[in-house]
Amino acid sequence: MKKTSPQRQLGLITVISLVAGGMIGSGIFTLPAALAQFGGISLLGWVIAAVGATSLAAMMGKLSKVIPEQGGSYAYTKRAFGKFPAFIVAWGFWLSLWSTNSAIALSFAGYFSVFFPGLQGQPWFTTSIALLVIWGLTILNSLSIRGSGNLQVVTTLLKIIPILIIAIGGLFVFDINHFIPLNISEVSSIQAITTASVLCFFAFMGIEAATIPAENIKNPEKNISKGTLIGVGLVV
Repeated sequence: MKKTSPQRQLGLITVISLVAGGMIGSGIFTLPAALAQFGGISLLGWVIAAVGATSLAAMMGKLSKVIPEQGGSYAYTKRAFGKFPAFIVAWGFWLSLWSTNSAIALSFAGYFSVFFPGLQGQPWFTTSIALLVIWGLTILNSLSIRGSGNLQVVTTLLKIIPILIIAIGGLFVFDINHFIPLNISEVSSIQAITTASVLCFFAFMGIEAATIPAENIKNPEKNISKGTLIGVGLVV
């Protein structure tokens, strides 16, 4: 019996949203506070991380053309090294998603205390909201790939708009004195740049997002590569 491939429903805009939305999260929103200890020199760390992320995006795009299979890094590792190394990659990736999703769900629940102050510090409330978010998104992803893709587009816009407002607004209060001295930390400039690069690169995690649902993407040979590069460029 011939196996049929799933209907391809995700276009370029959704692919870009998968990549950009997957990267724009708690990492980017908390970076300013984390990098403030180093001062303006942390911008060099951002540049280094951006170059590394763009290089990985280009590599993922090339691999998606050579191996247009669903699974992303799992599929690429399986083709190159066999099933067992691919299993290790997939299992490690899955474990990282478990912990990440738990953290995101709990953070999401924690923000509800802003709107309902009386429920702050109530374990049952935090747990209920976190479980509702996890199961709600799980059900949506299981029922409709198009629905989950549309949700990704909406949430990506909701995350990008505040960042653009702050970035553009910051231009009107720019002060060069904030960059003097360039390194305000107690470590050497090399160590400051290295640490900042690691912190910044954490914010770029999610580059592989478009390669995983390859069989659901329209014209994957072009859209995965193009969408990954545009998504990373947007985040940079």
